[in-house]
Amino acid sequence: MHNFTGSTRRQRQVNLSGKKPKAKPTPSSNSSQISQTAVTAARESRALRESERRRNDAAVRIQSAFRGHLSRNTSRSNSRVAWDVTVNFREGLALPRGERPPLSTEAIALLLLFYDSTDAGDLERLFFTVSALYPDDTTNPTIDTVLQSGGRSLFLLKRLSGKVLTTLSRLSTNLADTKTQAHTLLYLIFLSRVAANLPEIADASYFTALRDIVQNDFLGYATNSDGTLDITPPRALLEAIILPLQSTNSKNISLIYSEFVHNFLAAPSLDTKLFPAIPLGVFWRLLDIRELMLATSKIKFDRPGDGGPWLLSYLISLGLYTDSAASDSRNLALEQPILSHPLYRHMNIDKSDSAAIFGAFIAAVSHMLSVYGADAMRWMTNTSKLLSPRPGERTNGKAKADTSDAFPIFIQEQLDQLLGTKFVQHLADLARVDQRTIAASQELRSTRNATQSLSLHLLISFKFLRQKFHNRLFLARSSDGISFLPALFAQIQRTQTFQRGLTGTKDILNGLKAGRHGGEIHSSNEELVDWTTIFLFLDVYSFANVVMDDEKFFSFQGKALNPKQLESLVAFLKNLAFVTFFEVPEIESQTAQEGSRFLATNTTDHIKTETRLNVAGVNGITLPWIRSLTVRILRSLHRRDSRHSFLPADFWLMKEVEVEGSTSLIAEEEARQHSLEEMSEGEDSDSDEESGFQAAPVDQRSLASKKQEKAIRHNYLAALTPRLEILQNLPFFIPFRTRVTIFRDFVRLDRARRGIEDAEIWRLSHPFLDQHGRRAKHHGVIRRDHVFDDAYSEFFALGEGFKEPIQITFVDSFGAEEAGIDGGGILKEFLSSVVKESYREDPVDGIPFFAETENHLLYPNPTLLDEMVLSLQRQHSRLDYPNLQVLIQHEVGDMLKRFEFLGRIIGKCMYEGILVDVGFADFFLLKWSKVLLGSEDVGLGVDDLKSFDYSLWKGLQALKHYDDQTLKELDLTFTVENVFKIDDPLAHPFFQDHSHQEVNVVNLKPNGSNISVTSSNRLEYIHLLSRYKLVTQGKAQTHAFLKGLSSIIAPRWLSMFNQSELQTLVGGNESPLDIEDLRRNTIYGGVYVIGDDNKEHPTIEMFWRVMSKLSEKDKRAVLKFVTSVSRAPLLGFGSLNPRFSIRDAGGDSTRLPSTSTCVNLLKLPRYQSESVMKEKLLYAANAGAGFDLS
Repeated sequence: MHNFTGSTRRQRQVNLSGKKPKAKPTPSSNSSQISQTAVTAARESRALRESERRRNDAAVRIQSAFRGHLSRNTSRSNSRVAWDVTVNFREGLALPRGERPPLSTEAIALLLLFYDSTDAGDLERLFFTVSALYPDDTTNPTIDTVLQSGGRSLFLLKRLSGKVLTTLSRLSTNLADTKTQAHTLLYLIFLSRVAANLPEIADASYFTALRDIVQNDFLGYATNSDGTLDITPPRALLEAIILPLQSTNSKNISLIYSEFVHNFLAAPSLDTKLFPAIPLGVFWRLLDIRELMLATSKIKFDRPGDGGPWLLSYLISLGLYTDSAASDSRNLALEQPILSHPLYRHMNIDKSDSAAIFGAFIAAVSHMLSVYGADAMRWMTNTSKLLSPRPGERTNGKAKADTSDAFPIFIQEQLDQLLGTKFVQHLADLARVDQRTIAASQELRSTRNATQSLSLHLLISFKFLRQKFHNRLFLARSSDGISFLPALFAQIQRTQTFQRGLTGTKDILNGLKAGRHGGEIHSSNEELVDWTTIFLFLDVYSFANVVMDDEKFFSFQGKALNPKQLESLVAFLKNLAFVTFFEVPEIESQTAQEGSRFLATNTTDHIKTETRLNVAGVNGITLPWIRSLTVRILRSLHRRDSRHSFLPADFWLMKEVEVEGSTSLIAEEEARQHSLEEMSEGEDSDSDEESGFQAAPVDQRSLASKKQEKAIRHNYLAALTPRLEILQNLPFFIPFRTRVTIFRDFVRLDRARRGIEDAEIWRLSHPFLDQHGRRAKHHGVIRRDHVFDDAYSEFFALGEGFKEPIQITFVDSFGAEEAGIDGGGILKEFLSSVVKESYREDPVDGIPFFAETENHLLYPNPTLLDEMVLSLQRQHSRLDYPNLQVLIQHEVGDMLKRFEFLGRIIGKCMYEGILVDVGFADFFLLKWSKVLLGSEDVGLGVDDLKSFDYSLWKGLQALKHYDDQTLKELDLTFTVENVFKIDDPLAHPFFQDHSHQEVNVVNLKPNGSNISVTSSNRLEYIHLLSRYKLVTQGKAQTHAFLKGLSSIIAPRWLSMFNQSELQTLVGGNESPLDIEDLRRNTIYGGVYVIGDDNKEHPTIEMFWRVMSKLSEKDKRAVLKFVTSVSRAPLLGFGSLNPRFSIRDAGGDSTRLPSTSTCVNLLKLPRYQSESVMKEKLLYAANAGAGFDLS
């Protein structure tokens, strides 16, 4: 119904259903819909017709294939029937094998037409055929007649051999069956006859079939014969292997040997499946070992697969085999038929002369390892796949797999052969060969290059060999008595690569960027050979720096380098290290494939996930490996140079590392690294692999994976933050004062991140008074006579919050708050008081947290926890305390928390730039930057023992030179005695000393009390004793302290400094005081304020004259009197906070000067003469008075 209201506006429609109203159809929409429906119908009709056509075509094809299949099967069946009739197959089967009639050529051709290895009847027909060709071993077999006839018969025999090989592969899976064993034996005899005459059939499929037979334990299952053959299974298999390799008919013996190496000799566990039946010596005598090695060295290997270590072990066993005894009767029975075979090719080389095949052997093994080097870690992480069943481990006909993560014993034994004296001696002699002789002899040069390449790849590929091989190379001497290391360094000094590397970084960068050509090392590629030699030297020298003590190192004789050589080495390593940090994207952009590159925009993403595996063209060498090796050597040499200088003072600085004026860039890198570390927080890290003589058993797979992830992560950090990585790893490249400035910048950035850059603003945003008027945020009430205990109870719970500003209120013994003005110095007094109370060696009524060295330097008390536990046990065992262990755990945990708090106190002092008068032992300071690396020993050795216990160090040095008789008289064992001082609270009060001593004996190694120290193991004893004293003893206390320190100061900041520099960072500069610098940075108060005339007060002028005339000792006494520290700040007195101040203390010249150390304030009376001022000043400074807050 229409409502005519006169309005032309359309009436609004209200729809509360939430559904869109249906549009009213229009004529145009109707026609469009009809058109769309027609198109859809046409499309569906077309698709239906197409589907029907495809179904028809498919049906035709299926029918055609099926008809073809039926036709072929029918044809084969007819051929089988015809063949059976022609050869009288059914009747012939009943006859003994030697009485079966020979077959015609047409019968063999017909068999080849229908033969199917999956058909059981055809398997019998093939066996019947081969039996006819080889009826027995006593008469001339028919096969010889066929081989001699040539023509079509020879062609058919080759094809028949192919069918036999296919059948052998199928039969190898069921060798437990007696019938299958008989068939396999005959087929092997047949193949050996054919292959001797036609060695070209010995292709990949030939040796693969033989490998499958061996792998499925044919020699373990098979009987000696089937009654008609005198050939045993071992002899049949041996002839099938040897005759084609040594056939006089062979036109390409290298190709056949290559197929043998590729497809047979890489088979796992030949040591248990083949060599027990056919001894290794038999192969050594029958094979051409030199040809085998030459063929191996020319093979273009693909990916190694799991047979790589096995192939390597077999090559070593054959290459280093020594024929020490004549063959026994069993071996002669195997060898003689082959040696007397008319087609066997006898060798012209005398195998007793090992030098004749040594070069070829080294080239083969080196080539294989250089190609497989990139996969060495994969071998280590997948060693369970290398193992095969051992004899006696069969269950229900199946072998029991070994899942061990260690290399099989056979592989380890063969690799151990390379550590023999002969190989190492040859390596040392080659390093000593005169350059002219090397240049004149291509063969000698190739052998030396291959030997050194092999040694390098053994070290980087097989971790279980590293320590033994390192030790052999370290001790090696050439025939003329020259140590290996100096000789090898002299060799690399003569190379162009090393000489160019001394002058700059450009040539080193180009060398590391170089790719690999053709997948192998060529002697003509001199730069590649040079880098191989350099890497070998650096790897061995890194080990030498661990085991060589200062006495040997600074003798500059024997195994040590002389000062000139050391200077050249350090100069080269500095440039190498620079490239490994600053040119990571450039080097990593070179992929393992020749000529290909990553796009520059994608290089960083690539580095984030993987690393290049052929740096400088040497397979298996990665940039993180080079960087780590270089850093270890440089840090070790720098530590020795710090103990006893052998290089010029500024030699370690590197001008290429530009950090002056770029602190903002370094700050950005630090912030980037901080964010990356937060993302990867919680990842585990491994310890130094060469930290001890005996490595603990580890999960090789997980350890290798962690190491690889760690290396990739560090490589990525080096690419993103090269300057910061240099600061943390090689800080001595940069001047100390610059590093201190950077350290303060890091602290400033950390303050900004935490919002505490301005303490006053932070205090306003976090008021110390809560709504009830009570002091709240980070406030502590500290009693003067219980500074440490109160500080611990007030602030330990803060954790990292201890970095934030704190407020201190001192109270006296009566509980009254002390009056005073906090000019920023109460925090300084608080921290100094805590340090003074807790770091005393013999505190009164306190805990001896620290012990002292002979030089009065501190380190965590190593016996404190043991003495506390023994004391608790003695005290409560008499009272039958029910929960003694719970009590001990609680007390030990509380003590470790106190150590952690002490670490935070030192960290807070460093964070705030407050110097404290405390000195730490060098060996303890060495651990500070390594707390997060999981290796608190940081390479500590017997040389570091000197800073711990000089008398013990001196005794151990003498122990190295004692003869056997003296050692026997000393009666030392692998133990150490600890003397504990135990308090006895139940002792009679008449005795003043309520303690007694208790001796505890600790084994340095398992069963150490029963192992005497001799001349052969004394170095191990010295190492273990040093490690125990420096690392193991007191480890819990040290770790707790470092945990607290690292919660305030990031270890990566501390890694910028060595131990002496860290001491300077904590306690100030030991260099003579600069009085003029102090004068320029002094603030004056009262009448001493400098007026408009810019002239100092006469008393002030007198004070500076007196100070300049004082001895260094008295100057430091005055400085300590005012600031509580006798050393100057690191960056001069301008950085002292609060500033050094002098204020008027009146005109009474009889008064002594006083100080407020919390604000570094000297209250100086107006004395009338220099003599009076000097007397009063020194008297007050040396009086040892406490703090004064007046």
